[in-house]
Amino acid sequence: MPTIKILIADDHHLIAESLSMLLGSVDKFEILGVVNNGWQAISFIENNNVDVVLADIHMPLLNGLEMAMKLKEATTSTRIIMLTMSEEAHHIREALQAGVHGYVMKSAEKPELIKAIKTVFGGEKYFSEKIIKKLAEIEDVQSPNGKVRIEDIMPLTKREIEILRLIVEDLSNIEIGEHLHISSTTVETHRRNLMKKVGVSSAIGLMRWGLKHGLVEGV
Repeated sequence: MPTIKILIADDHHLIAESLSMLLGSVDKFEILGVVNNGWQAISFIENNNVDVVLADIHMPLLNGLEMAMKLKEATTSTRIIMLTMSEEAHHIREALQAGVHGYVMKSAEKPELIKAIKTVFGGEKYFSEKIIKKLAEIEDVQSPNGKVRIEDIMPLTKREIEILRLIVEDLSNIEIGEHLHISSTTVETHRRNLMKKVGVSSAIGLMRWGLKHGLVEGV
Protein backbone atom coordinates (compact mmCIF):
# COMPACT_ATOMS: atom_id res chain seq x y z
CA MET A 1 0.00 0.00 0.00
CA PRO A 2 1.35 3.47 -0.87
CA THR A 3 1.94 6.05 1.85
CA ILE A 4 -1.22 7.98 2.72
CA LYS A 5 -0.56 11.70 3.10
CA ILE A 6 -2.80 13.23 5.75
CA LEU A 7 -3.74 16.78 6.78
CA ILE A 8 -5.41 17.47 10.14
CA ALA A 9 -7.74 20.48 10.40
CA ASP A 10 -8.94 21.20 13.92
CA ASP A 11 -8.82 24.40 15.99
CA HIS A 12 -8.47 22.42 19.24
CA HIS A 13 -4.69 22.34 19.34
CA LEU A 14 -4.39 19.57 21.92
CA ILE A 15 -6.71 17.30 19.92
CA ALA A 16 -4.95 18.10 16.65
CA GLU A 17 -1.50 17.44 18.05
CA SER A 18 -2.69 14.23 19.73
CA LEU A 19 -4.14 13.04 16.43
CA SER A 20 -0.90 13.90 14.67
CA MET A 21 1.11 11.82 17.14
CA LEU A 22 -1.42 8.97 17.10
CA LEU A 23 -1.64 8.64 13.33
CA GLY A 24 1.97 9.52 12.68
CA SER A 25 2.96 6.26 14.37
CA VAL A 26 0.93 4.19 11.89
CA ASP A 27 2.87 2.47 9.12
CA LYS A 28 2.29 4.07 5.70
CA PHE A 29 0.63 7.15 7.25
CA GLU A 30 2.39 10.50 6.80
CA ILE A 31 1.08 13.59 8.60
CA LEU A 32 1.83 16.52 6.30
CA GLY A 33 0.60 19.22 8.63
CA VAL A 34 -1.90 20.56 11.13
CA VAL A 35 -4.10 23.62 10.49
CA ASN A 36 -6.82 25.23 12.58
CA ASN A 37 -9.43 26.53 10.12
CA GLY A 38 -10.97 25.73 6.77
CA TRP A 39 -9.18 28.46 4.82
CA GLN A 40 -5.81 27.23 6.02
CA ALA A 41 -6.80 23.70 5.00
CA ILE A 42 -7.78 24.80 1.49
CA SER A 43 -4.55 26.77 1.07
CA PHE A 44 -2.50 23.82 2.28
CA ILE A 45 -4.26 21.39 -0.07
CA GLU A 46 -3.75 23.76 -3.03
CA ASN A 47 0.00 23.69 -2.41
CA ASN A 48 0.53 20.10 -1.28
CA ASN A 49 -0.44 16.63 -2.42
CA VAL A 50 -2.90 15.68 0.35
CA ASP A 51 -4.63 12.31 0.11
CA VAL A 52 -6.94 12.60 3.11
CA VAL A 53 -7.95 15.56 5.27
CA LEU A 54 -9.41 14.96 8.72
CA ALA A 55 -11.52 18.01 9.58
CA ASP A 56 -13.62 19.09 12.52
CA ILE A 57 -16.98 20.62 11.70
CA HIS A 58 -16.63 23.53 14.11
CA MET A 59 -13.67 25.71 13.08
CA PRO A 60 -13.29 29.49 12.92
CA LEU A 61 -13.39 31.59 9.73
CA LEU A 62 -14.45 28.63 7.55
CA ASN A 63 -15.92 25.53 9.17
CA GLY A 64 -15.33 21.96 8.07
CA LEU A 65 -18.55 21.67 6.08
CA GLU A 66 -17.94 24.91 4.20
CA MET A 67 -14.38 23.76 3.55
CA ALA A 68 -15.65 20.45 2.16
CA MET A 69 -18.06 22.23 -0.17
CA LYS A 70 -15.33 24.49 -1.55
CA LEU A 71 -13.00 21.53 -2.07
CA LYS A 72 -15.81 19.73 -3.89
CA GLU A 73 -16.31 22.74 -6.17
CA ALA A 74 -12.58 22.78 -6.85
CA THR A 75 -12.79 19.09 -7.88
CA THR A 76 -9.77 18.24 -5.77
CA SER A 77 -8.78 14.59 -5.44
CA THR A 78 -8.31 14.98 -1.67
CA ARG A 79 -10.62 12.71 0.30
CA ILE A 80 -12.48 14.35 3.18
CA ILE A 81 -13.37 12.84 6.56
CA MET A 82 -15.36 14.80 9.11
CA LEU A 83 -13.98 13.94 12.54
CA THR A 84 -16.44 15.42 14.98
CA MET A 85 -18.48 15.11 18.16
CA SER A 86 -21.70 16.04 16.36
CA GLU A 87 -24.45 13.48 15.77
CA GLU A 88 -26.93 16.19 14.80
CA ALA A 89 -29.07 15.24 11.81
CA HIS A 90 -28.61 18.63 10.12
CA HIS A 91 -24.82 18.30 10.32
CA ILE A 92 -25.00 14.84 8.75
CA ARG A 93 -27.25 16.17 5.97
CA GLU A 94 -24.90 19.07 5.30
CA ALA A 95 -21.90 16.75 5.28
CA LEU A 96 -23.54 14.53 2.65
CA GLN A 97 -24.49 17.57 0.60
CA ALA A 98 -20.89 18.79 0.83
CA GLY A 99 -19.71 15.49 -0.62
CA VAL A 100 -17.61 14.25 2.29
CA HIS A 101 -16.21 10.74 1.99
CA GLY A 102 -16.37 9.87 5.68
CA TYR A 103 -17.97 10.92 8.94
CA VAL A 104 -16.33 9.60 12.10
CA MET A 105 -16.99 10.36 15.74
CA LYS A 106 -14.15 11.76 17.85
CA SER A 107 -14.99 9.05 20.36
CA ALA A 108 -13.80 6.45 17.82
CA GLU A 109 -10.87 4.27 18.81
CA LYS A 110 -7.61 4.17 16.87
CA PRO A 111 -8.44 1.00 14.84
CA GLU A 112 -11.67 2.55 13.52
CA LEU A 113 -9.93 5.79 12.57
CA ILE A 114 -7.23 3.86 10.74
CA LYS A 115 -9.89 1.82 8.94
CA ALA A 116 -11.79 4.99 7.97
CA ILE A 117 -8.67 6.59 6.49
CA LYS A 118 -7.71 3.48 4.54
CA THR A 119 -11.29 3.01 3.32
CA VAL A 120 -11.72 6.53 1.92
CA PHE A 121 -8.19 6.49 0.49
CA GLY A 122 -9.21 3.32 -1.36
CA GLY A 123 -12.08 5.16 -3.05
CA GLU A 124 -14.94 4.09 -0.79
CA LYS A 125 -16.91 5.90 1.89
CA TYR A 126 -16.82 5.33 5.64
CA PHE A 127 -19.38 6.35 8.24
CA SER A 128 -19.33 5.49 11.94
CA GLU A 129 -22.01 3.03 13.04
CA LYS A 130 -23.75 5.76 15.06
CA ILE A 131 -23.99 7.85 11.93
CA ILE A 132 -25.30 4.97 9.82
CA LYS A 133 -28.07 4.43 12.38
CA LYS A 134 -28.85 8.13 12.38
CA LEU A 135 -28.96 8.16 8.57
CA ALA A 136 -31.52 5.36 8.67
CA GLU A 137 -33.81 7.77 10.53
CA ILE A 138 -33.33 10.67 8.11
CA GLU A 139 -35.93 10.91 5.35
CA ASP A 140 -35.04 12.06 1.83
CA VAL A 141 -31.64 13.58 2.48
CA GLN A 142 -31.08 15.97 -0.42
CA SER A 143 -27.87 16.78 -2.26
CA PRO A 144 -27.30 19.14 -5.20
CA ASN A 145 -27.33 16.08 -7.50
CA GLY A 146 -30.42 14.47 -6.05
CA LYS A 147 -31.14 12.21 -3.11
CA VAL A 148 -28.42 10.74 -0.97
CA ARG A 149 -29.80 7.60 0.61
CA ILE A 150 -28.47 5.21 3.20
CA GLU A 151 -27.85 2.63 0.50
CA ASP A 152 -25.47 5.12 -1.14
CA ILE A 153 -23.00 4.70 1.73
CA MET A 154 -23.75 1.14 2.77
CA PRO A 155 -22.06 -1.85 1.15
CA LEU A 156 -25.50 -3.14 0.10
CA THR A 157 -27.67 -2.21 -2.85
CA LYS A 158 -31.24 -1.02 -2.40
CA ARG A 159 -32.52 -4.43 -3.56
CA GLU A 160 -30.24 -6.25 -1.12
CA ILE A 161 -31.53 -4.13 1.75
CA GLU A 162 -35.11 -4.99 0.73
CA ILE A 163 -34.28 -8.68 0.67
CA LEU A 164 -32.41 -8.47 3.97
CA ARG A 165 -35.50 -7.05 5.64
CA LEU A 166 -37.72 -9.78 4.16
CA ILE A 167 -35.30 -12.51 5.23
CA VAL A 168 -35.45 -11.15 8.78
CA GLU A 169 -39.26 -11.46 8.56
CA ASP A 170 -38.61 -15.20 8.00
CA LEU A 171 -39.98 -15.28 4.45
CA SER A 172 -38.82 -18.08 2.15
CA ASN A 173 -37.08 -17.44 -1.17
CA ILE A 174 -40.32 -18.16 -2.99
CA GLU A 175 -42.29 -15.75 -0.77
CA ILE A 176 -39.65 -13.03 -1.16
CA GLY A 177 -39.67 -13.56 -4.92
CA GLU A 178 -43.44 -13.20 -5.07
CA HIS A 179 -43.29 -10.07 -2.93
CA LEU A 180 -40.63 -8.42 -5.12
CA HIS A 181 -41.81 -9.93 -8.44
CA ILE A 182 -38.52 -11.72 -9.07
CA SER A 183 -37.64 -15.42 -9.29
CA SER A 184 -36.69 -17.48 -6.25
CA THR A 185 -33.38 -18.22 -8.00
CA THR A 186 -32.64 -14.49 -8.14
CA VAL A 187 -33.52 -14.21 -4.46
CA GLU A 188 -31.12 -17.03 -3.65
CA THR A 189 -28.37 -15.24 -5.57
CA HIS A 190 -29.03 -12.04 -3.63
CA ARG A 191 -29.05 -14.02 -0.37
CA ARG A 192 -25.61 -15.52 -1.12
CA ASN A 193 -24.23 -12.12 -2.12
CA LEU A 194 -25.61 -10.59 1.07
CA MET A 195 -23.93 -13.16 3.26
CA LYS A 196 -20.64 -12.77 1.42
CA LYS A 197 -20.71 -8.97 1.64
CA VAL A 198 -21.42 -8.77 5.37
CA GLY A 199 -19.39 -11.84 6.33
CA VAL A 200 -22.06 -14.13 7.79
CA SER A 201 -23.25 -17.63 6.95
CA SER A 202 -26.88 -17.72 8.08
CA ALA A 203 -30.16 -15.80 8.22
CA ILE A 204 -29.52 -15.23 11.94
CA GLY A 205 -26.20 -13.67 11.06
CA LEU A 206 -27.92 -11.38 8.57
CA MET A 207 -30.47 -10.38 11.20
CA ARG A 208 -27.75 -9.51 13.72
CA TRP A 209 -25.86 -7.49 11.10
CA GLY A 210 -29.02 -5.64 10.08
CA LEU A 211 -29.85 -4.84 13.72
CA LYS A 212 -26.31 -3.65 14.36
CA HIS A 213 -26.48 -1.22 11.43
CA GLY A 214 -30.02 -0.01 12.08
CA LEU A 215 -31.47 -1.50 8.89
CA VAL A 216 -33.96 -3.83 10.55
CA GLU A 217 -35.94 -3.82 13.76
CA GLY A 218 -35.85 -6.47 16.45
CA VAL A 219 -38.30 -9.34 16.03
